[in-house]
Amino acid sequence: MTRVAVIGGGHNGLVCACYLANAGLDVTVFEANPAAGGCIWTEQLPSGHRIERGAIDHGPILSVAEELELSRFGLEYVFRDVTAGAAFGDGTSLLFHRELETTLEGFAGLEQSDLAGYRTLAEVGSGLLAILDGLSTGPSLADIARLGPIGGIDPMRLVLGSSEKLVGNYIVDRHLAAALTMYGSFSQLPPWLPGTGLFGLLLAGSHGHGPGRPIGGSGQLIHALAKSLEAAGGSLRTGEGVLSIEGSRTPVAIRTSANGNHRFDIVVSTLDIARTSRLVVSGLPALEVGARAATSGSLNVAEFKVDLALSAPATPGRFGPAEAIWMLQPGPGAMARSFGEIAAGLIPSEPSILWASPSALDPSGAPPGGGTAWMSTFVPARVHGGDWTEAALMATAERVLDSFASITGDDVRDRTVDMRVTGPQAWERRTGAVSGNPNHIDMTLDQMFSLRPPTAQGYRTEAPWLYLSGAGTFPGGGLSGMPGKNAAMTLLGDLGRGRSGRSLLSGLSAARRGWRLYRTLRRR
Repeated sequence: MTRVAVIGGGHNGLVCACYLANAGLDVTVFEANPAAGGCIWTEQLPSGHRIERGAIDHGPILSVAEELELSRFGLEYVFRDVTAGAAFGDGTSLLFHRELETTLEGFAGLEQSDLAGYRTLAEVGSGLLAILDGLSTGPSLADIARLGPIGGIDPMRLVLGSSEKLVGNYIVDRHLAAALTMYGSFSQLPPWLPGTGLFGLLLAGSHGHGPGRPIGGSGQLIHALAKSLEAAGGSLRTGEGVLSIEGSRTPVAIRTSANGNHRFDIVVSTLDIARTSRLVVSGLPALEVGARAATSGSLNVAEFKVDLALSAPATPGRFGPAEAIWMLQPGPGAMARSFGEIAAGLIPSEPSILWASPSALDPSGAPPGGGTAWMSTFVPARVHGGDWTEAALMATAERVLDSFASITGDDVRDRTVDMRVTGPQAWERRTGAVSGNPNHIDMTLDQMFSLRPPTAQGYRTEAPWLYLSGAGTFPGGGLSGMPGKNAAMTLLGDLGRGRSGRSLLSGLSAARRGWRLYRTLRRR
């Protein structure tokens, strides 16, 4: 039986392992942390509150969960009608529903040109995202250019430009434009940066399939994946990080932090390409070239989290509903300006906040009458003239709470039972990536599509026994599970245990035919 080691027990590593184990391979997952999960991090507090210190909304992972039948292992999702809300310090708010038409009806106060522009962004966005979701490997820029105009938009010009420029071509209303670009900026890239155009379509292109949240917390996804792996005969070894991979021919030897020495026929690393390269004792020249080319944290952006346990239900102040995830900005363009401060190493003067309440959809997350709040913002990974001391962490948390109160009219400090603050160093300790970058390597244009990771081999490497997966591979970061699934399908195809996938060009051709059919149906 083919023995496979998967390095990293984040959601992509576990997804990959489950597909491989279900195909009959002998799979072992090694995770350095005491518990698996990576950027999925659910914590039960002594007060009885359950907080989500990591990811909260689950989107594309839902199809993977269905394919793996994770409901058999207790995974159950709850959904909402309002995908997202956007609110500003001047009291303006916008709601983005699961259905496009409902969303447009809620925009009745906007100019007709903005309604038409949003519809265009929604249709083009859903078409392009469907094309990318249908690919098992990243397209090159030449492949994207060959798609030609879609809905009047040139895909090549789109991916080369900025999300601010793309949205500005179709939307005049400053609040709507700021909401669209803020949503795309959670790739940790400023909306004014060239190469971010595709991210400007993410919110408008998401209609029709809203996100869900697992009952019992996001950790339930990790629990179900671990149980699925176990049921298929695989194993998960937590608290056992991989220290080295030795040998140039199979089976290779893996040495772990638990003084373990294991031999495997195939290794799948979900670490970034630089860390993977350092593990290979004998060296792999092409992998080392790719590792030197990869960049992470080049814009000095890191995530900062504030999680609150409250004595009352959590709400976004004067806005609602509480079940939605809310993009809160002091004013239009505030988040775009913050990226400039962050690049200079400064804590944003007016933090923009992504806010949600885990307990609003799942009341089991808090004691009766209580609630939980989830807040995320961006800060500099490296602070100008200082360090991320405990005092700096707490001062930044206070600034985030001040900004929340200023935007929403609600100061929650008098209802706070407990608080957890997660800064750049904590993320780095948990994930091992530079500044805890959840994308592993930056999602800049030179590290996207077929250039992610920068090895030009997709999930394969020059060594027939080593594969790559995780957020540093196509399609990138986010809670999708697609890097894990795609790496597994590639490996199984190479072993002759499944389809290796259509060629990239045939996949693009089929996707384009699907897009044309979609457009035809829309006209009827």
